[in-house]
Formats: sequence, structure tokens, C-alpha cells
Amino acid sequence: MAKRKDPKRANAGSFADDINSNTSDYRTFSETTDESDRGDLTRPLPIAENTDIRRSSVPGEGGYGSYSDRMSISDGQFDWQLTSNNDVLGASSDAGPGNFEQFAGLDQDVIFQAVVFIEDAYKYRSICHRVDPKILHFYRSYLSTWVNIIHVTVIAVLHLLAFLEYPSSLTWTSDIRDRGERITLPCGVTETIELICLLLLLADTIIRSYFMGWSYFKGHRWLVVSIFILSMSLVDWMVSVSLGCQEYIRFRRILRPFFILQNSSLMKKTINCLRRTLPEVASVLLLLFLHLFMFTLFGMLLFPKATDTDTADEIMKNNTNPNQTSDTSIASTEGQEYFKTLLQAFMSLLVLLTTANNPDVMMPAYRQNRFFAMFFIIFLGIGLYCFMNMLTAVIYNRFRGYFLNSMQSSHFRRKLGVRAAFEILRRRKSAFRHQSSISTISVGVGHSVVRSIVDQINVSKNVKKALQQALKRRQPAIYSATDFQMLFEELNQEEAVRERPEIRWFSDYPKVVAIQKILVHRYFFYFECSMAFINVILISVQLQLQYDRSLTSSHSTLRVINFCFIIYYVIEQCLKLWAMGWRRYVSEREHIFEAVITIALAIGETVNAIEYGIPVYGNNIHGKLMLWNIIRIINILIMIRLLRVIPHIQAMSIIASTIIDLVKNMKAFAGILIVFYYSFAIMGMELFHDAIKYNGNSTHNGSVLQYECGSYQQLDYWANNFDDFAASVVVLWDIMVVNNWHVFLAAYAKATSYWSYIYFIIWWLLSVVIVLNLFTALILENFIIKWDKNVLASRERSGTVELEEANNLISLHQMFRDSLKEPAENELLVELTNHNYLMLDR
Repeated sequence: MAKRKDPKRANAGSFADDINSNTSDYRTFSETTDESDRGDLTRPLPIAENTDIRRSSVPGEGGYGSYSDRMSISDGQFDWQLTSNNDVLGASSDAGPGNFEQFAGLDQDVIFQAVVFIEDAYKYRSICHRVDPKILHFYRSYLSTWVNIIHVTVIAVLHLLAFLEYPSSLTWTSDIRDRGERITLPCGVTETIELICLLLLLADTIIRSYFMGWSYFKGHRWLVVSIFILSMSLVDWMVSVSLGCQEYIRFRRILRPFFILQNSSLMKKTINCLRRTLPEVASVLLLLFLHLFMFTLFGMLLFPKATDTDTADEIMKNNTNPNQTSDTSIASTEGQEYFKTLLQAFMSLLVLLTTANNPDVMMPAYRQNRFFAMFFIIFLGIGLYCFMNMLTAVIYNRFRGYFLNSMQSSHFRRKLGVRAAFEILRRRKSAFRHQSSISTISVGVGHSVVRSIVDQINVSKNVKKALQQALKRRQPAIYSATDFQMLFEELNQEEAVRERPEIRWFSDYPKVVAIQKILVHRYFFYFECSMAFINVILISVQLQLQYDRSLTSSHSTLRVINFCFIIYYVIEQCLKLWAMGWRRYVSEREHIFEAVITIALAIGETVNAIEYGIPVYGNNIHGKLMLWNIIRIINILIMIRLLRVIPHIQAMSIIASTIIDLVKNMKAFAGILIVFYYSFAIMGMELFHDAIKYNGNSTHNGSVLQYECGSYQQLDYWANNFDDFAASVVVLWDIMVVNNWHVFLAAYAKATSYWSYIYFIIWWLLSVVIVLNLFTALILENFIIKWDKNVLASRERSGTVELEEANNLISLHQMFRDSLKEPAENELLVELTNHNYLMLDR
């Protein structure tokens, strides 16, 4: 038989573990003669139908003043006793008897489950993981910032090994003529680091698979492929070590970028969208190939090469008589240079499609007959300006659609995580109410419970602040599912809402207030911009008229002009600081930018004045290196200061904010490009290493060998090669830019075989045609959203603040948020019902 609980021993034998000191919860206590009578910590509190609830005041124990409100539940055999409201809520202001109803049936484990689900929703993570309390603690630690930093560091180190592995990139130059001996690390150094990284990644995959469960692992291709790649890499690692670490071909190096993709959900979305976009892109590429092939045949027919003696005689005759031309000679010259074979003709036109060999490929024919230019104009008009732009349109349209669907799934995961947190709280309370038959207990989620969850979740400061402010604004005693979802809409608050402090007015002095109004008026800003423009114009004029003297003389006209303007800039910023007040002044990035530049200018001019005197007095000094450097820096800073006008010109501010957004949102797209670069650089190094040789001062028949004009050797491209990883990356960049990329095509085709064309064409298609077009699509989408918001802001409200808000940074999720659909309630509940580990009714 259970003993009655002694209030003085309330801290012994807790029914559930204490929640954090800043967390709202209740605790129940009991003592039984048998340890097994305590039952499962996660089950609801058992209360019989004849249970009555009474409140007692125990003097001298915490609470408000000298009393502690306690609530006890009696069924005639023993008491279940709740701690005081002060223990439940700490020092919160809304403590009261209603907290028992809010926390009834809940324990630390249930609230912790809700916290983890909210954090999953915040990060757009799947909630299909184990929900056991002990596992959830490890799961939360596994997803912590420090573990993520270690994970990213391991992946970065693994990829950076390519610069140190054989053949290493540790030389001052990649020029094969002057490269010298490479610094080669002993066998086993990079291999040991690589093994550690691979084992850590393997452990990470196993831990993640354990958290998510076997059924999730089987259906998640990224995890399955990760295990396969790690197994292959470990086998290949053992082969490399056994061969002495001196082999070029290492298959595991090409597979490494998979871990970059796996570590980013946005990159995985981008890859999936690329995969779905490829069928539509392939149809346009097929049309482009037909266009190339048809014009290749036309070119070979229009420009045949010289094949017999009669044609050769005709060419010689034409060369001896320049005033007489013939179609045969024209065609033969063009055909011999660019249309000699089907493959050469095709590659000539493919390079022409990128304009890399324009107008060189046309000149032999055009030089003799102007009408032959029509062939190349029509080819470029259709291929470059129609098909290539059509490719951009198709990629933008289809990619946006697929990416929108992908963002819709992320939105669904966020809503599902929030709903899961609500359901486990609501259904646990519902089960408690059913078992205890206490009709006064609501099955909704109480305000104190929600505040407890908000206090525990790990989110950004901006989001937590927004949630806490929303909790203050909303004061429902009980949250319904809709209220709960609306509250956690604040998870979308990715940027801090900046509130500008009020200007400090000297209201006791009317004349001073009038001066303040002048200094903060927009016309004064126009005056500031005019002075900055005049300064830059004067710098331009002086650099044009007296370039040498302006940069080397301590008493030049340019230095006198800058000295006067810098004094004005210092006075201007001091007046603005005085007029606005410190808090208002530093609340705007524009003022901070101006202040930093002005301070730098003042320091530079002060150093100049100390070393070389004030420009209007003293002796003139010429040619000092320090003077030359300081003058250059001052002029550069003055021109940079002019950038402050950009946010105040609507079109320019949209462009500037779009560029900043691109830097913010480029992680996924830059990551895709890095993956392609890494894989193709490794592949190129394995295919074309040491393919191009330098023979020194080669001679032929006693004379120095002359290289063909425009060739790899004649253009002195010796540093562009695939002999190590760093050099391979540079070659791929040169080809992506497509300027003179036909030089690399010809050089490696001659050094290896014509099959090398496949490698370079695939790289051009992936990097230029697909990835850069995706980047163009991102620019278009971002710019359109920015422009629409600015137009709407300018129509509805003409204030500067609204225009600034419209130019706030936009993430990829924010970019598509207005187009997302809210999931239906039954969809969320069905998904929760199908959860492998979440039993809501227990």
C-alpha cells in the first residue's frame, strides 16, 4: 500500500525529470513500497473517477510572498502532488492556478519531443526519425552547430587533399618549361588523413541511418549511395597504398564531390531539379545538334577541299593572277582550313556557335566573295540567337517549376513538424483527460506550454525574438491547431526587423531644431551627393591633365583639392552625428559606411600632412613611395565613397540588392559548379596528364621549328595543362569562358586523339549551357521579385522606408514563398499517422 506523500520530501523520487530551469513544466511525486509501481515515465497520470483536486497553502515554501500554492490529487489511497506554480514557471509573470490545466498529462519527454519537432520544422528537416527520449537527446546533439562544423571541416579537408596528393600542385608555376621538381609528400601522409575523413563520414552515415531507421534508409537513395561510395573509396584506398601512392588514376577522387551534395539540402534540390529539367533541355539540344549537323553538311558542299590536280592547278593559276577569282579557289581555301573533314567542319561550327573563332572561320571565304558571309550569319542567327536563348528560356521555365515543387515539399515538412509538435501535446492531454475524467482540463496546448517550447528551441536570435514578441501579442489561454501554426509562422522571420530610433531633437532650443531639420532633410543629402560628384570629377580632370605630378607631388593641385574636400567630409559627418544623435546615426548602414570611409580619409591625409606638410605650405616633395601610395589610396576611397548614392536611386538599388542576394543564395549553385569543377578536373588530370610535351628549341632540317600561328604552342599556353589538380581547374575555367577554347580542343586532340573532344564538349554543355543558365534563371527570378515589390511599394506608399524594406535580402525560400500552397489538414494528419515511430494515441 502506498504511503502518503510527505510535503517536506517533495524532491525525492520524481515522476518525471525536471525540465530546464527556464522551462515551464509540472512535476508529480509519489512514493510506493514497490519500485515497479512507478510505471513508465511517459504514460499519462492515472487518476480515478472519484479523484478530487484541492489547493493547499504551505507556509514558508517558495511561491508568491511566503506561501506556495500546491495542488494535490487524491483518490483515497494516496496523493499525487504537483509542485508549486512558482516551480513550474520560474519567476514568470503569468503564474496562476491555470497552469495545472495547461501542463496536465505532460512530462519532460513529451515537451522535449515537441521542441525537437519545432527545430526540425525550422531547418526544413524530415521528422521521420526515432522519437525515444534518450535517442532524441543524441539526435539533437548530432544536429548541433559544433557537429555540423566538424562535418563540414571533414568534407573540406577531404577535397583539399587533391592539391597535395600525387601529382601535387606544390610548385610556383604550372608552366611545363619552368615548373621544376614537385614537392611530393611521403606515401601515407595524405592517405592517412583521407582514411580518417572516410571513416568519420562512414560513422556519420551509420549514425544518421540509425536515427532515421531502417525503413527510411532503404527508401533514401542518398544514404544508400553514400554507403556504396564510402565502400568503394575504402577499397580504392587500399589499392593506392599497396601501389605506393604514385598512380594518377584514383576512382575515389572523382566520387568525393558526392559528399558536398549530400551535405546541402538546397544542392540536392538543385540536382533533382536539373535531373527533371534535362528531358526538356535534351529536346532543344537535339534541335541544336541537327542545326549544327545540317550546316556542317552545307559547309562541306559549299567549301570543298582541293582533291585533284586540276583543282590544284586552278589554285596556282588564281594565285598568280590575283585579279581573277574563281569559286573553286575560294571554296578550296575555306574547305582546306575549316571544312576538311566532317569532324573538323562540325567542330569549327560548334566553336563558332560560342563566337570563339568569329570571324576567323569566315574570313577565307568572305575575303574573296562577300556573299559567303550569309552562310555564317544565318548559322549564328539561328544557333546563337534562337536556340541558345531558347535553351535559357526552357531552363528558366522548367527549372522554376521543378524548384517550386521542391520548395513546396520543404514547406510541407515545416508545416508537418509544427503540426507534429502540436499533436503530441494535444493528444497526450486528451488521453490524460479521458483517464482522469477531469472535464475542466482542455485538450488544447496552453500558453505556458508554448512559452516553454519557445524558450528551449535552438533557432536564430531573430526568430526567437520574433516568437517571444508574438507570444506577448497573443494571449490565448489555449492554442488550437490553427493558433499554433500561426504562431510558428514566425519561423519564416529570417532577417531581423530593424527599427530606426527616433532623432534626438533639442526641443528646448527652436533655432537648434531648425538646424537639425536642415541637416536631416533629403535636400542636404542631395547637396552631399553633389559635393561627392564634384570631387570625383575634379580627380578625373587632374588625372587626365597632370597624371604624374598629381600622384608624386606633395603640393599638386589634386592634393590641394582632396585636402579641402576631406576637411568638408569630416565636418559633414560630425554635423550629421550631432543632428541625429548617436543611436539614430549608427542604426543605418549608410552612415556607418560614410563614417568608416571618412575616418580612413582623415587618417591618410593626417599622415601625409605630418610627413610632407600641408599642401599649401612648405617645400614641395616629389617621388616618395609612401606619398605615392597614400595619394592613390585617398583617391580610391573618395571614389568608393560615391557608392553611397546607390541605395537612393531605385533602379540602381534593385540591381545592387539583387547582386547581394546572389551572393547570399549562390551557395547551392556555386556548390553545384564546384562539384562539376572538382570531378572534371580530376577526370581531366587522369585522362590528359603529361599529354603535352615541351621539346625545347626543336629544330627541323637545321632551322628552329616554327609553330603554327594561333596554336597552343605559338600562343605560349604551356602553363595551361592537366598535369596537376590546380592547373586542371584553371584550364576548365578558360574553357568555360570559351575565349580561344578551340586552341585547347586542337592541342589535346593532336596530343591524344579526337575522342578528347567528347570530354571538352560535355564540360561546355554542363558548365556553360546548363549551370550558367541556371544562374541566369536565379538572377531573373530575383530581379523580377525585387522589381515587383518596388513597384508595389512606390504605388501604395511613397516613403523611403517602404522602398528599403522592399529591397531587403531574399533567400531562396522567401523567393518562392508567395507561390506556395498551404497543405490541407488531412494531408498532415495522414502523414503523421504513417510515421513509423510516432504513436500519437499512446
